[in-house]
Amino acid sequence: MGRLSDGVVADLQRAILNKEYEPGSRLPTAEELCETLGVSRSVVRDALRTLTSMGLVDVRHGHGIFVAQRRDDALTDALALHIQRSDLTVGDVLEARISLESALAAEAARVGVPDGPASIRTHLSAFEDAVRAGDWPTANREHVEFHLGIIRALRLPALELMIEPLQGYIIVSSIPTEPESQERWGLGSHDEIIAALEARDPEAARTAIRNHFAYIHSQRYADHIKTPFREASAAVEKRLSPEH
Repeated sequence: MGRLSDGVVADLQRAILNKEYEPGSRLPTAEELCETLGVSRSVVRDALRTLTSMGLVDVRHGHGIFVAQRRDDALTDALALHIQRSDLTVGDVLEARISLESALAAEAARVGVPDGPASIRTHLSAFEDAVRAGDWPTANREHVEFHLGIIRALRLPALELMIEPLQGYIIVSSIPTEPESQERWGLGSHDEIIAALEARDPEAARTAIRNHFAYIHSQRYADHIKTPFREASAAVEKRLSPEH
């Protein structure tokens, strides 16, 4: 039955991804699928369970089978769970971010998207204003938007979709060990990045990103970067909760 249900999954997945069925539309009934595909009801049930776990269909008892609406958070949640079950530390995630963001910043500077730096500067200003006001949720949100803005400046929609699930890692690794401290948020340390983008200097942009993250090698962060990422993630979730 496994092999038969795999074939049904492949057929329906292909139809959904090819938009033969739009998100929210109703699929044929289980009986109709059995007849069309020439398989038993148990095979269809098994296939629907798999498609549901993949986030492609919603089975609403008494109403029918529907193509699931796109959920960006499903992939984010899956990636977050995967990394939290690993032994990676905050330092491991930060080193990966440095490597990725320095390369993307250099490419953004090389391409020289005209209004890219202006948009990024808007988020930077909002971030700095929020830090000075002690509005930590807004500071965190605008800080994330600043870093994601470097990616968006490239205007590559496919790249944005690929990077989108990484927002959770940016959030966790961006919040300083003492979020109530203006100093720990690194006010002024982002200006070099924008200057390099405006100058369209790839190497300067690459260096600016690495300089921005130089704090992770300081003594005050020695213990923090050794923290398991799953623990840091739980701490950040608590900090950003409405009660805090």
